[in-house]
Amino acid sequence: MERDEKKLHGPVNGKFRFKQLPNGTVDKSIVICTICSKEFSYHRSSSSLKYHLNAKHLVASSQVRAASDPEAGASSQPRQTTLDQAFKHEMTDLSPETRDQESMVPLLHAVAAHAIPPQALTQLARDWLREDTPNFDPAGVCVGSGDVVARLFCKMAGSILAGGPFFTAVFTELGCTVNWLFPEAAEMGPDGITLVAEVRGPARCLLLGERPALNCLARASGIATRCARLRAMAAAAGWHGEVAGTRKTTPGFRLVEKYAMLVGGASMHRQDLSGMAMLKDNHVWASGSITKAVQATRTVCGLTSKIEVECGSTEEACEAAAAGADIVMLDNLPPRELHAAALLLKQRFPALLVEASGGVTPENLPQYFGPHVDIISLGCVTQGCPVVDFSLKVQKPSCVPRGPARGAVAAADRGLP
Repeated sequence: MERDEKKLHGPVNGKFRFKQLPNGTVDKSIVICTICSKEFSYHRSSSSLKYHLNAKHLVASSQVRAASDPEAGASSQPRQTTLDQAFKHEMTDLSPETRDQESMVPLLHAVAAHAIPPQALTQLARDWLREDTPNFDPAGVCVGSGDVVARLFCKMAGSILAGGPFFTAVFTELGCTVNWLFPEAAEMGPDGITLVAEVRGPARCLLLGERPALNCLARASGIATRCARLRAMAAAAGWHGEVAGTRKTTPGFRLVEKYAMLVGGASMHRQDLSGMAMLKDNHVWASGSITKAVQATRTVCGLTSKIEVECGSTEEACEAAAAGADIVMLDNLPPRELHAAALLLKQRFPALLVEASGGVTPENLPQYFGPHVDIISLGCVTQGCPVVDFSLKVQKPSCVPRGPARGAVAAADRGLP
């Protein structure tokens, strides 16, 4: 048992143990808090376990870190962890038995930020700030440039955190620093209000970045939360295909929204028109036929790009596959007709990918799960998606913490009504 416990997440080692079953065997999928005996999934991130210690047992972050890093407790300043460090740490803490593809999925989502070009982050942050403050900032006069601390709270338990790189980029442009208490893709909660991060910097600069940064975080987290729930539905049904978004994104905000899909565990689908050739009904009508449209497009796609054809019937799908399409989208087909068409297509064209789209919602998504459907795309991943409620509260001097920030704070210290 002692040997098994050493395989627990490093920062919480000694505070949790694996569950021992009545027959004497050890269930390595469940860990138990040694203080209150509450059970958690072993694949939960170490930050979520640390939150439990902070919120329920008032174990400070420095004490938790000191369990595996004696030098960590010596500093009284909050530690800023890069995504590279967080990913390296999580991978180190996983035992070899659990480093399979399934257990790595949430970790890979948490480091999706590595796919964002740094110059794109910087440019977006500058554009958002310029849009919000194209001229003078009159309110900046009353707050000045003295250093302040603001706390970021999530007020919707169960939400998935996404958009941190963009939030940080905004404040970096303004000379502020952000200390995150949770990694990307972490689930917020269990309390109704969760302390997520602290921002430090000149008062007027911090307030200049407040709204652009919150807008980005709220939107990205909303999309990631919806994607995570859709993926959970697929997993519960035993369906192993791809839940995908679409190009129905907000103009100028696509990078953020596509990134949020990744964090939530969904497929981005094609990122833009250059990413893949999708021939829709208008392309086919303008070309004269599905076959002509596919053949003409193939001359410029070569070996580097796939061709997908939107089809409204089994006959159109068969024509597209025979013409050389890589993917057929069965658009707006009722579920029963969809599954029959998918079966026929897979029998005739085994290498063909079949996508279901049109009219799919979170409520009827399970009807589209099937053994012959590879992809299900939903416009509602971005269109009409609820946002997550965040607030950023500047702390009064008496509320500024002198030691490491905790995951849970007293209600009077939250700066909230």
